[in-house]
Amino acid sequence: MNPLSIEIQLPEFDSVLDRLGNGNKLPYTEAAVKEAAHLLQSTWVEYASGVNVSYSGGTFRVGIQTGDYVRSIQNGLRFPDSMTGEVFSTSSHGESIESGQDSRDLKPKLLASPKAKTGKNGKKYITVPFRHGAPGAANNAMPGRIYDQARQLSFSRVSSNLPTRTYDWGGRIKEENTGQRSQAGAHPGAGHTWKSGPYQGMVRMNKQGQTQYLTFRRISENSPAAAWRRPPTKPKPIRDAVIENTREQIEGMITQGFQQDMAAAGLGGG
Repeated sequence: MNPLSIEIQLPEFDSVLDRLGNGNKLPYTEAAVKEAAHLLQSTWVEYASGVNVSYSGGTFRVGIQTGDYVRSIQNGLRFPDSMTGEVFSTSSHGESIESGQDSRDLKPKLLASPKAKTGKNGKKYITVPFRHGAPGAANNAMPGRIYDQARQLSFSRVSSNLPTRTYDWGGRIKEENTGQRSQAGAHPGAGHTWKSGPYQGMVRMNKQGQTQYLTFRRISENSPAAAWRRPPTKPKPIRDAVIENTREQIEGMITQGFQQDMAAAGLGGG
């Protein structure tokens, strides 16, 4: 992913450097460049963490947040020289947000997992957990009515991890069609309708003192491909939004730093 930077044109910059001479620097401008790079970085992290982003008269939101993407931005800061700051990310998830993704059948990859098993009929299958967040959570937040039910469930627990993971099941949300939907749009999975809502069968678990709400869905070679086909996602210009929403502030910061350097050198400014 290309570095994220904003180029600022400072009036008479080259002539000021000539007048200062080789031994002089621009400490206020250099400090402003560093501050501006940190502003770009923090804004990008904020947008990648799932806030509503304003961009060119509209809004969008990163629907799936990953620690890998955020950490990549946090680690992606460099200064090629004293007047240049760059922020970058090496995350493939960030790249997919920028470019969007075509509809994709998830079944082949899931069944190729080392966690997949083979049933008595010779067909592969795998059980996939889905974690649900409390209302207001950044990821996969459940409706308040479902959360009220889930909080009342007795805990389920992992009883054994070897040779395979087994559970002592507590309470479950039974028949529940909230959020039941059909695939829409022009792609190969369009028209498929799930048999139940995404919260049916939800359990409440305690992991290291933290409550988690999970549902489990089984996929096998006999499962219809459309049931596990991810719909396409539109490109979300998160980097362009960072630049658009910080440019004016960054221009002000660096211009002010330059003016302070000029004033300190007796060349005007203030």
